[in-house]
Amino acid sequence: MAPAPDRGRTTRMRRRKSTGAWRLLGVLVTLLLIAAACGGDDGEEATPPVTAAAPEPAPAPATTESAPADAGPTDEGSTDDTVDDAAPSDDVTATDDGAADVTESITIGAISTLDGPFAALGDFSMHGVKLALLEYGGELDGTDTRDGVTGASVAGVDIELVIEGSDATPDVAVEATRRMVEQDGAEIIIGPLSGDEGLALKDYIRDFPEVTLVNGTSASQDLTLRDPAPNVFRFGGDGAMWTFGVGTYAYEVLGYRNIATVAEDYSYPYDQVGAVLTEFCALGGTVAERIWVPLGTQDYSSFVAQIPDDVDAVFFAMGGTDAINFVKQYDEFTGQAIPLVAGPTAVDQSVLSELGDRAEGLISSGPVVDDSGLAEFDAFAARLEEVFPGQTPNIFNIYYYVATKSALQALEEVGADLSDGSAAFQAALAEQSWQTPIGPVVLDDNRQAVVDMYLRRVEGGVQKTIETLPKVNATLGFDRDEYIAQGSFSRDNPACG
Repeated sequence: MAPAPDRGRTTRMRRRKSTGAWRLLGVLVTLLLIAAACGGDDGEEATPPVTAAAPEPAPAPATTESAPADAGPTDEGSTDDTVDDAAPSDDVTATDDGAADVTESITIGAISTLDGPFAALGDFSMHGVKLALLEYGGELDGTDTRDGVTGASVAGVDIELVIEGSDATPDVAVEATRRMVEQDGAEIIIGPLSGDEGLALKDYIRDFPEVTLVNGTSASQDLTLRDPAPNVFRFGGDGAMWTFGVGTYAYEVLGYRNIATVAEDYSYPYDQVGAVLTEFCALGGTVAERIWVPLGTQDYSSFVAQIPDDVDAVFFAMGGTDAINFVKQYDEFTGQAIPLVAGPTAVDQSVLSELGDRAEGLISSGPVVDDSGLAEFDAFAARLEEVFPGQTPNIFNIYYYVATKSALQALEEVGADLSDGSAAFQAALAEQSWQTPIGPVVLDDNRQAVVDMYLRRVEGGVQKTIETLPKVNATLGFDRDEYIAQGSFSRDNPACG
């Protein structure tokens, strides 16, 4: 059950968005009432003005189900002070009979890593947000990543876009989101990009049940698997789901029996390594060493030196410039004597161009593959090239696009009406089911996507499908109770070998 909205906080958010036009209208009405109270020059007795009581907000819904369409305002708690303090806003207008009307605008906040080691990935993610808004009549304000989109609307309601950047750290992500929610009045947040950021935003947004967080690419498993927040939705896989099938393929097809892992030291790589080892070790494989490196590491020599010489392969889970730097230094120190198996973002299309021939033959699993044959993928790729020349589909632009479009579709279904504390909108969002550029998506009871994954090999600089893995769920096909009982993936969990 979603907690009841904090009406006081919501009112304060609305007042921050009031415009000068409303203030001017209030002055004019006041002057007219004074004139009426003073009477005319013909000596007739003045008629006292009648002040209409402002409607109170509808009571908080008892469940996440949408309120009845004919539910009217209540008189509970209505006083003259309420009338004097009530301020019209850009979001809610009032009809002649005092009933609440539809919102005039809805603010969507988008957050991604526009600074730090994943800055390039943040650029890609904002391309996805903007492409979705362009489908709803929007126009780009400019070519810079932080430039917004104007003119988009849903059900006749204007959509305002606010963009904030982080540096992949939780504190910065929370502060940026706080500005969007508490200063800009954002009702919907798209993002964030990185794993630990997502966990921090889940904790923050839980206190704002009328605000909806639609995850971008934050792939921490516990964003939705454990202690889910009712206003947090994820329309893509988590880090473990993205790595589904790799452990099994490494054991059964490649014949590996003993591996080492090298990964960045935070929640998203924990989930990648955890998923690989869960499969690999269940089949009889062992892990000789798990090596964890700080995010943004420049010199990998001391970490590469920790890799045992007798392992069959090394699974590495990194992204962005970290992946590029690691592979180059790994080759220098090992001479490529030990094969590499990659995590999904280590060989995302955004990285492949930098790795060049070195990426050839690398095995991974993930949500994006270039030869899917899906018409929706081809259409997305063509539109991306048209609007952002030189860009190709990757996890970041596609996932942020899917998140934004899912939110816009749900808004359309409820007539862009968030006046019930977003209850109807969130219910519609939970029921979204559509064919995305990377396959069908539906949400489970924790509002986590069940989606197709692709076992892949890099050939000719692009991802080629080895096998399509349909309807991968949050527990990787294992018994749900047993999977959750093993605890969150970490530096040491799961145990293996």
